[in-house]
Amino acid sequence: MSRPAADPYDPTPLQFMGATPDEVRSRLQHELEKFEAHLRSRQQDWTQVQVGREWSPAQEAEHVMLINQSIMPLFRLLTSDKELRPTPQVRGTLKDGKRQAPPMSMPSEQGLAWPDLDTRWAEHRQQLMAAAEGVRATPERTYWHPFYGELDALDWLRMVTGHLRGHRQLLEKSAAS
Repeated sequence: MSRPAADPYDPTPLQFMGATPDEVRSRLQHELEKFEAHLRSRQQDWTQVQVGREWSPAQEAEHVMLINQSIMPLFRLLTSDKELRPTPQVRGTLKDGKRQAPPMSMPSEQGLAWPDLDTRWAEHRQQLMAAAEGVRATPERTYWHPFYGELDALDWLRMVTGHLRGHRQLLEKSAAS
């Protein structure tokens, strides 16, 4: 997702991903399928940086997986009874109006290797859908997001779904260039 929301700390723009946990999980499944289908169409330029982008399709895929892997534990934490410790509320970085990925989610120079796409993506998809299974609204339990502010578990699932959608759309746009 490259365009910042009108209010950078307002999760309202995420609502279009679904109103209920089941709707958001269904949308996530749909976006995972579309993202994967698009990735499979990019073998010819898998490692080429895309026009108007800083990453190749291999790097976009790796980045999406890294972001999702970092968020899956939040689903468990926010839907548990474990104590929530205060965390720094660090604002996200914008460059030319585009949200910048946090350092821990930056892809490697080569990105996801094409021969690993089938196995790594299938494992990732299974883990993400399993983690999403227990997600529900937790308005009393939130965790800071650098662009949306405090999000509950359901909003984090919406964010993951929207993030996936945004990167798919960017890849589709670059393929059309």
